[in-house]
Order: sequence, then structure tokens, then C-alpha cells
Amino acid sequence: MTEQSEPTATERLADQQEVIVTVGGMILWAVALVVLVLFFRHDLQRHHATWWYWTCGYGLVLGAYGVRFSIRRRR
Repeated sequence: MTEQSEPTATERLADQQEVIVTVGGMILWAVALVVLVLFFRHDLQRHHATWWYWTCGYGLVLGAYGVRFSIRRRR
């Protein structure tokens, strides 16, 4: 059996950055969703491109899973 050593400062920083980057991505997806709903709703409906709402929603859901995965992986 191999023994696990204490993570170095660089490894701990990388773990924190994973969560920060993932949350940052989620914020960008949320901003995109709000912009689409507020400013481009009628254009998207007229061109039958409302799937962009779902794309933003899936980005948020996958980001939430990524945050959960990153936090649980540290334990």
C-alpha cells in the first residue's frame, strides 16, 4: 500500500483554483442567460433558436456538478 503524503501548497492552490474557475464559468453562463432573456428574447423566438436558453441552463447545471465534484474530490 502506498501512503498518501500531505498536499503541497501548490496542490492546495490548484484545488482552490478549480472551484474558482468553475464558479467563474457558472457566472458567465448566468450572465449569458440573463442577456439572452432581457435583450434577445424576441429575436431568438422569431428565428426558432430558443435552444440557447437550454444551453445556458445546461452550462449552469454542469458547472454546479463541477463544483460539487471538485469539492468532494479534495476529501
